[in-house]
Amino acid sequence: MKPKSILPQNAALLQKRFPLVLQRIIDAGDRMPQDFFYEDNDSGSTLMLQRGEYSFPVYGKYKKDNLNKRWFSSLVLHPESLYAITGVGDGSHLSYFLNHSTSGTNFLAAEKDPTLLRETLARFDLTELLSNERFILGTGELDDAFFADIQGAALSGVADVNSVVFSPLHGVDEGYYDRMRNELVRQYLVVRPLMEVNVRTAIDIQKNTFKNLPHLANSPDVGEMKDEFPDIPFILVGAGPSLDESIDFLKEMQDKAIIVASNSPYRKLINNGIKPHLVVTADPLSPTLAGFENISLEGVPLACPFSAYPEIVRRFTGRILTWCTYNPIVDLLRERTGGKPGTPILEQGTVSGCVLDLSRLFGCKKVFLVGQDMAVRDDGRYYSDDTSYSDTGAHYAQSAKGQRLPGNTQEKVTVEGRLFVYLKTFEQFIANNPNIEYRNLARTGVQIKGAPYQTYDEAIQWAGPTDSSPFKNRVQKLLQEQGNCPDLMAVFSPMQKYAEDILENSLSAAIKTELIPDKFSGTHYSDNKQLKDLLNEAGKLNQLVDSKKSHWNFLFEGKTKSELVNYRRRIRDINYPSKNWSAIQRNKEYFWALSEGSHWLLEQLQTSFKDSTPQSTAQLEEVS
Repeated sequence: MKPKSILPQNAALLQKRFPLVLQRIIDAGDRMPQDFFYEDNDSGSTLMLQRGEYSFPVYGKYKKDNLNKRWFSSLVLHPESLYAITGVGDGSHLSYFLNHSTSGTNFLAAEKDPTLLRETLARFDLTELLSNERFILGTGELDDAFFADIQGAALSGVADVNSVVFSPLHGVDEGYYDRMRNELVRQYLVVRPLMEVNVRTAIDIQKNTFKNLPHLANSPDVGEMKDEFPDIPFILVGAGPSLDESIDFLKEMQDKAIIVASNSPYRKLINNGIKPHLVVTADPLSPTLAGFENISLEGVPLACPFSAYPEIVRRFTGRILTWCTYNPIVDLLRERTGGKPGTPILEQGTVSGCVLDLSRLFGCKKVFLVGQDMAVRDDGRYYSDDTSYSDTGAHYAQSAKGQRLPGNTQEKVTVEGRLFVYLKTFEQFIANNPNIEYRNLARTGVQIKGAPYQTYDEAIQWAGPTDSSPFKNRVQKLLQEQGNCPDLMAVFSPMQKYAEDILENSLSAAIKTELIPDKFSGTHYSDNKQLKDLLNEAGKLNQLVDSKKSHWNFLFEGKTKSELVNYRRRIRDINYPSKNWSAIQRNKEYFWALSEGSHWLLEQLQTSFKDSTPQSTAQLEEVS
């Protein structure tokens, strides 16, 4: 007897976390896969593999649990890694992996045939698996959409990518699973440098946010202009080599479209008599300042996150629009002062990615991509002259190595690794916004799917008779309505008390752990009072950490994060004499990381707000 379908419950989670998987299941229809079928009986459903005239149970008819146990016990797993597992099957081996692997181990499974996946989801309750953030799912063709759908979830914050062979399923189509594994590893190697930057800049992001709050606490949010300009074209200006030949077009469109530039091409625009309606910066590091050196900033408003480089913020004070993409410091500020949550903007490894998302936020229906070559020219240039890159010669590529991809007016152009990431990011964004029309004006650039190439004359005609003054007037009105900065020390006093408590308790636990003699390295927790007491202390510390979730996010996103990540890299290949001793050592580093992070945070709270002008604190809302 076929069991009652649980597909609706599983499908609801697919819709939330893996919409592409759900769509591919729907598109595949109800046909059964060629090699597999389910055999139903009173005890449930057994996944069978058909080979010629014979069929046999994939997991073993009566020994499925034993098979999964033996398979898992043979694996050597490292924390903070992503494991690509071959095949979904009936999901039992994946559930076993979830329940027996550590919390820092993420895993991805791909099922070649969406119809088999559909049958599995109709028969087995996989809601626990599908709802767990450690698990990522893919199915069907190994195309750009497949990897774009899983890339963000799969590759974010992991230390390494590995593959795990589940023999009963891998042997059905080794080529499919090997291609999936190889492409995932290749993408990881491309994306990893960007993730490394995110880890390295964690401290700078928090430090900058503290310094910027006195200047940005009451700056208007970009979300105040959400969906207000559907009838005005939007021009995203990047610093690619084709910008050189776009100047006349930009002059023609200056009063007809919203021109928004990243910090890199700003100087070139000003030197050519083009004043953008908005300039955008996002990088927290000092090299970003180069785009604003020795050039007039008069009359141009800035859009940036709270983590932008502070000297830039200081130079634009009073003319700044902000956004807030996951910043616990700003979240706490808004919570304590009764303000609205900040508007998130996609920060996609490049400032141009932020500008692209702003075009969506403003509601613009026609978007032009100018200077978005994303390719290396034959002369070695991949950025325009007279930009922030040209000061140091960085507008020339160090090598012309990369993929050869179709160009807008050339058969092939060279796209090196970092530019390839940007290209795929743009293409995915465009695919996710089908209600917006995009045009690519970079004559010497790479083709961008969803943004067909257009000449400047064609672009002017396509834009039509429009007027950009409503945007300029709206920005000016918002800037005139800014209020005063609140008393920041009063706002963050609960955070200060939390950090002080974390510092006291984590430092005590770290010192006690350091004093444990090496002779206990093989001792089980239950056999030693010192170890048991330490575990109890660790448990109390964890309770304190969890007592204020928003405060913990605040603490973690600074030096604590960088310390933990660095430690994980150091210990990946260390073989401790016992799992228990390994856990003790990991706890020790966790305690030290909390100590370092909370001490650093307290320093920032004491120094960053000393020059802020206190205002009335009557508007502060108490936080329980």
